[in-house]
Amino acid sequence: MRMTDHLTLLRCVEGLAAGTAAGAAHFAALRWNARFFAAGRIGVALGAQAVRCVLTALLLFALARAGVAALLAGMAGLLLARHAVLRQTVRAR
Repeated sequence: MRMTDHLTLLRCVEGLAAGTAAGAAHFAALRWNARFFAAGRIGVALGAQAVRCVLTALLLFALARAGVAALLAGMAGLLLARHAVLRQTVRAR
C-alpha cells in the first residue's frame, strides 16, 4: 500500500467517526428542539435549530476541506446516526 492509500483510509475513518458523533448530537438535539416548538417557544426553537444546522454544516465544510473521501464517510456517519436515533425513538414508544 502506498502512503496516499493509508492517508485516504485514515481520512475515511476520521470522517466516519466525526459524522457519526455529530449526527448523534444533531438528531438527539432535534428531539429537544421539537419540544420547544410543541411548547410554543418558537423563538428559542428557531434559534436552537439554527445552531444545530450551522454546526452540522461547519462539520461538513471541514470534512469537504479534508477531501472527498472524508466528506462521503462523514455523510455516511450522519446517516448511520440518523438511523440509530430513529430506531431508538421508535422503540421508546
